[in-house]
Amino acid sequence: MGKNEKLRDFFHLFLALGVFESNHQLQMKSFLLFTLLVCAMVIPGRLWGQALKDTIIMNDGTIISGDLKTLKSGKVEFDIDNIGLVKIKFDRIRMIKGLTHTYRIETSDRKIYYGQIRRSDKPGMIKIDMGDSSAVVPLNHVSFITSLNNNTNRIISGYVSSGFNYARSSNSGRFNFDGMMRFQSRRNTTEVMASMFLSQTDTNWIRDRESLSISSYYVINPWFSIGGNLKYQRNFELGLARRFQEGIGLTAMLLNKNNFQIRTLTGIVVNQEKNTEGFELPTQVEIPMNLYVEFFRFSNPNISVSTNQTAYFSITDPGRVRWDADSRLTWEIISDLSLSLQFYHNFDNRPPSVNSRKWDYGIVTGLKYTF
Repeated sequence: MGKNEKLRDFFHLFLALGVFESNHQLQMKSFLLFTLLVCAMVIPGRLWGQALKDTIIMNDGTIISGDLKTLKSGKVEFDIDNIGLVKIKFDRIRMIKGLTHTYRIETSDRKIYYGQIRRSDKPGMIKIDMGDSSAVVPLNHVSFITSLNNNTNRIISGYVSSGFNYARSSNSGRFNFDGMMRFQSRRNTTEVMASMFLSQTDTNWIRDRESLSISSYYVINPWFSIGGNLKYQRNFELGLARRFQEGIGLTAMLLNKNNFQIRTLTGIVVNQEKNTEGFELPTQVEIPMNLYVEFFRFSNPNISVSTNQTAYFSITDPGRVRWDADSRLTWEIISDLSLSLQFYHNFDNRPPSVNSRKWDYGIVTGLKYTF
């Protein structure tokens, strides 16, 4: 029997009660009781549907509802009802409630929780409901929030950046591109990164410098992650036609705040190199030492500063030292679009080609779009 048929039967029952006494007032009472019954059946369902919405309360008291996506880089991604996806600066938020997904919450005191986010009775706190237990965490201690849909991978962040410069006096130009996509599940993070520098001459374009890397890491605990990477590199300035690299490593998170992160990595990598003269070099085995630092500033101007420094110490060629580094200053112009200033430098004390330089460096300006 459907819901409408049940309501109709209830209505007939109440009318029948009124017929026995042929009392108009009793019929009215029956009708009112029937109306209250309908409200009792319909309204709670609507209120329950509203309760499943995620909620953000701003510092000025504004309340918005919708779907909480992520917290990263100091910004909350929130899909507002009837408006769309927006990014809200974390320091402008008083309270967060997330009930539509299971969330991975990382805190600055090196803890990781999996559950739903509820409002705490204490101001400035959130309550993480993990089913069989709960935890109360200060809101300003939350570093990352990632929504998880049935533990499947989803793109949670990425960027593309490019720039071009041209000099009429030398009739030459240079185009640069780099980008990143990050996929994250419950305990695994996979990143795909690519960059390319093209130089323009009178007759053609030359691929001066390019790289492509795929890395995947599994979170062991809030301190350590383990994983591996595959990488391709090309650098004509250092006499490198191509380098294929395979490696495994251990990452340690030294600092994890909502506006400041520091992590380091070490492990072992294997290289297959070919120089610009066309000769393939013997397989190289190296130990990498990596340091990554990123800082965000939320108030005007909205800037972020990051640096990625990696030194490689050769095992098969004792005394050979390489250094790859990249630093970037990003200034947000409008939402998701920034002006980017990048400084890169590479060093190899024993480059693949004996006639090549040992240093390569450059400054690149361009526009960066974050998604």
